[in-house]
Amino acid sequence: MRHRKRRTRFGRQHSHRIATLKNLAMAVLLHQRIKTTHTKAKEARRVVEKLITIAKNDSVAARRKAFAILGDRTLVGKLFKEIAPLFTQKMGGYTRIIPFNFRKGDGASIVFLELTEKKPEAKPKPAKEAKKTRVPVKPKEVKRPKKVPVKAEEKEPPRAAPGITPKVKEEKVVEEVKKQKAKVETRKIEKQKGFLKKVRGFFRRKTDM
Repeated sequence: MRHRKRRTRFGRQHSHRIATLKNLAMAVLLHQRIKTTHTKAKEARRVVEKLITIAKNDSVAARRKAFAILGDRTLVGKLFKEIAPLFTQKMGGYTRIIPFNFRKGDGASIVFLELTEKKPEAKPKPAKEAKKTRVPVKPKEVKRPKKVPVKAEEKEPPRAAPGITPKVKEEKVVEEVKKQKAKVETRKIEKQKGFLKKVRGFFRRKTDM
């Protein structure tokens, strides 16, 4: 007969049940708050409160007991250094269960299992952009040819400035002027009507050609 055996098996074997409770306890100590079913939260709550009670007495024997349950050295160190000091003035009630919702499918009640005293999480500071320091660029040195000293004997005598002659407009040739006059006269004759007028004008024309 199962008298005084208050345990929920979760429909699992003994080793699987212990591993489930161990993982739930580790998650609560690491994240300070988890979301699970109501039946699992009630069983995991007993394990977490037992671990905090052990961690209040910081000794080698207490650390070995906590390590036998958790199996993680870093998490044991966090339990004794960070979590246990938050509950020094409390004699119990280290965790609480907050109802949340019902799971779709089987309708299991979902709850939050969290610590009553939490360590404030350090918010990561935004990384400041490093100011770019401008390095002054040195101007490139231009290599100038070295001046060769000239001897006094080899120096050339000073030359006189060349005479500046003003530009004179070129005069037109006389022949070109005569040709232009002849063209003007021929155009006047073409305008006259009649053959005889053209002939008379031709004979009357005086040319110096």
